Amino acid sequence: MIFDRPLTAEERRASLRRIALFSLVNGVSYVCVGETIMVLAAVRLGCPDAVTAAIGTMLYVGFALLPLGRFLAARWGAAKSSAGAWVARNGFALLIAAALVWARGMPPLASAMVLVGAFGFYGCRAAAVVLQGPLYGEAATAEGRSRALGLFNALFYVGMAAGLAGVLAAMTRAEETAALVGIVCVGSAFGTWSSWFLGRAHESNALRDGARKPVRADLREVAANRAFRRHVAACCCLNLALMLVQPASVIILKRGYGATDLQAMLYTMPFIVGSGVGSWLTGPMGRRWGPRKEMLGGFLALLGICAFWALLPDGSVAGAGLAMAALWCGGYFALGFARSVVETAIMHYYLSAMEPRLRISAGIVLYTAMGVLAGLVGVALTALLMGRVSAGGATDVPGPRALAAYRTFFLEVLVLLAPLVVLVWRVIPLPEEVRARIRHHHAPR
Repeated sequence: MIFDRPLTAEERRASLRRIALFSLVNGVSYVCVGETIMVLAAVRLGCPDAVTAAIGTMLYVGFALLPLGRFLAARWGAAKSSAGAWVARNGFALLIAAALVWARGMPPLASAMVLVGAFGFYGCRAAAVVLQGPLYGEAATAEGRSRALGLFNALFYVGMAAGLAGVLAAMTRAEETAALVGIVCVGSAFGTWSSWFLGRAHESNALRDGARKPVRADLREVAANRAFRRHVAACCCLNLALMLVQPASVIILKRGYGATDLQAMLYTMPFIVGSGVGSWLTGPMGRRWGPRKEMLGGFLALLGICAFWALLPDGSVAGAGLAMAALWCGGYFALGFARSVVETAIMHYYLSAMEPRLRISAGIVLYTAMGVLAGLVGVALTALLMGRVSAGGATDVPGPRALAAYRTFFLEVLVLLAPLVVLVWRVIPLPEEVRARIRHHHAPR
């Protein structure tokens, strides 16, 4: 509901409860309809490698629909518009399930359905995400924002853990195609259900009125904000680090240490646990150190993870002992922890630095820079570095030669990313009065 006044304490609490439920249910959905399932479906349908690889880029191509979120918010407000985009997102996911049922044996049709489904899925997600940050900012006060954002992320990863358990059970008990169809349909249903909670969040008219203003004036004001400009530069560095480190951490386990698909999925559990723990702790960490130091700590942790994989000894998943398995679990736990801290700190700083009337326009700038600019650089660097390490068939067979190649990749990433710590360091601390509110020990009101 949209009010022509600031929200009361009770209205904020109601919004926090509804957004928390949205986060929990959406976590279950994402495991079932996200990129991993789309890739498995494309492989099952016999789509060309170029189509399968293109699915990973749709997360960034989809940012082309960011302005759609602003257009919708100007008419129906942030909550209803975000919920509507989320319903459409899950509708596009069903196109993947339809391809598995009706396009088997027809690679051209299957490829078209998969690509349209992936683009619609990520495009509608982008239109919704640019509105969700401002909506979260309305629900939580400055002193409770860090804790609220951490709680939302923690519940999302709890939902992911529950969803992953269901996915693993389905994949071990049903025929592959039937299992994928069922997983996507269940994920779409959970995603649509989650939108019901999101659409019932309260907001003031500041977001809708801000979305109705001419975008040029807002963008000029946002661009003139020196603190926000430095924040955008730091966020691009952080997103680039995540793009280079996280997928490669899965690849080295599978193609270097010889993990099967099921074993690789099982090792994502420590990642989800680390993400949940990191999200839960961002509240007290944010109040103690602030989002700027959280971003810096998360970036340094990602550099440490590069060194971890580069220095890890040889071995194989099949013959791994308890110590080696514990090291892998620790690495994925640290990766999940760092990712959740970085993601929460990025939104925390952005919501704290921008006035409510500018948050939608600022979100468009931030997510476009992170998604398109950093995304394209990340895709290019990944292709270049992976091409170098896999030259001559070095990574064709798991073993010492493949591990040496992937260690080279992580060392090169470490060298490339290390100088960027300066850009993260240069983020301007929030004003003292804002930091004082963040340090406040009370929960969100």
